[in-house]
Amino acid sequence: MSAFPSALPHPGARRWLRALSWLLSVLLLALAAWLLHRYLGAMRWRDVATALTQLPRAHVAGAMAATAVSFAMLATFDVLAARSVAPARASGGLAAFAGFAAHALSNTLGFHAFTGGAVRYRVYATAGLGAGDIARVVALASLGVGLGYGVLGAAGMLMEPAIAAGWGRDAGVVIVLLLTGLVVWLARPRSLRVGRWSIALPGSGSALLQMLIGGVEMSAAIGAMYLVLPPEIAPPFADFVPIYLAALLAGIVSHAPGGLGVFEAILLGAFPSQARTDVLAGLLCYRLVYNLLPFGVAALALGVFEARRRKARKQEL
Repeated sequence: MSAFPSALPHPGARRWLRALSWLLSVLLLALAAWLLHRYLGAMRWRDVATALTQLPRAHVAGAMAATAVSFAMLATFDVLAARSVAPARASGGLAAFAGFAAHALSNTLGFHAFTGGAVRYRVYATAGLGAGDIARVVALASLGVGLGYGVLGAAGMLMEPAIAAGWGRDAGVVIVLLLTGLVVWLARPRSLRVGRWSIALPGSGSALLQMLIGGVEMSAAIGAMYLVLPPEIAPPFADFVPIYLAALLAGIVSHAPGGLGVFEAILLGAFPSQARTDVLAGLLCYRLVYNLLPFGVAALALGVFEARRRKARKQEL
């Protein structure tokens, strides 16, 4: 079994990386604030409200269905990870709940590693998982999400979006080759050492399954936003995929809660000025459907989970 000696850089390098990360975040937030000031200053909120009420109800319902599919796939990543790390202790239902709640809260509150990790720790600890096992579950679930980015990035580029200016297929082929190389590399047992913890990486079959699930998850997430764009201004889906992925990644890098502001600035900037009122209406609907609705469900579910946990502990005493 091969393993990396350590996945963590030198402490001094970590400090520099952390400083660069926060500097990049500040720059992204400043740029987003400036762009939003320009874009929103040219709009009338009455027009935005009108555009919001004119969104096709069938499209809004479709966005809700796509959101459900997206979060179901995100929960599945935790199920697969928990089955690999602690199959005898963490049930599929508990893992699915942990995955859903972690993503629903971190997508809205931001700081995915901290927020999602805290939620998972709270849930998995009830099944007797220690910090090491929970860290392994988080790492494997996060790998699945990352593979989903890769799959959709490859698919988006292979469809030759207009933004690629003719080189999309070349970039798509490169991503496909990288993913193929990863699958071949995982044909033998591999592990990754992070500090004092060792994480067994999934085999080729599991990696391919994660790619499939990740591709479905990202397609559903993108579809939820695409469906609430007014049909008359929506670009071809192939052109929208790289725009959404770029906005999503920039939002994550910015450390803003849910990428708020950065995500909106990039999407608004991708459309002509005359269409931005309708795009903003779609963004507001998307935030409600994909962020606030799952956040509310997860918060309520976590409240019920904690209440039942306390009741069970009292009955044991």
